[in-house]
Amino acid sequence: MKMAFYAGATGLVAHQHALNTIGNNIANVNTNGYQKQNVSFEHLLYSEMYANSEQNPLNGSGVKATDIGVQAGANPLKSTDYPLDFAIVGDGFFAVQNGNQIQYTRDGAFAVSLEGGEQGYLSTQAGLPVLGVNGQRIPVNKKADGSYDDQAILSSLAIYNFDYSGALNPVSGNAYLPTEKSGAAEIDHNSKVISRCLEVSGTSIVDEMSNMIAAQRAYQLSARVVQVADEVEQTVNNLRK
Repeated sequence: MKMAFYAGATGLVAHQHALNTIGNNIANVNTNGYQKQNVSFEHLLYSEMYANSEQNPLNGSGVKATDIGVQAGANPLKSTDYPLDFAIVGDGFFAVQNGNQIQYTRDGAFAVSLEGGEQGYLSTQAGLPVLGVNGQRIPVNKKADGSYDDQAILSSLAIYNFDYSGALNPVSGNAYLPTEKSGAAEIDHNSKVISRCLEVSGTSIVDEMSNMIAAQRAYQLSARVVQVADEVEQTVNNLRK
């Protein structure tokens, strides 16, 4: 029964991890450019049961949740008619500077950050600099009528992609860092950017609620396995007395 106890305990940990991921997806249902996160599961090591059988049956040791994967790709767009809103048509990412890190996002809801009260530069809503094709900050200028020159910004924006963007590491709601599995960032020549639009979140409330119900039931079943294994151990111990 010890194996059953361990199998149930690993199930509790794995499905709690899944519930946390689902909750994070739901929390970002209104986050622009959010890429839905998924959790997959793997069997733990098997061992021989030493049963009198020619089939060599194996006994599993439980389950574990593997690394969170990003369901990368294009989400639906919405029109905003605001000149500092940009959306990517394709699978690429914008690059932003956060301290010593270059992070990648599909959130194109940008703003203007002033340097010395004179020249404005394109930034995220959090004030992080958006990087252009040469890795430098993108200046924001106004046209004669006082509106922002979004076409000039379009020509300066850089779009990046990865060999396997599903392996990117989430560092915030909609910002990601490359990993060894994702590969390094490279200029994306297949995607394009359009202005006055934003990409909405990739989270579907209907899908996530369905996933949550399934994960909760799996968690409850794992808890029941632990409970039954404990009850059986108590019964065996009482028989030995």
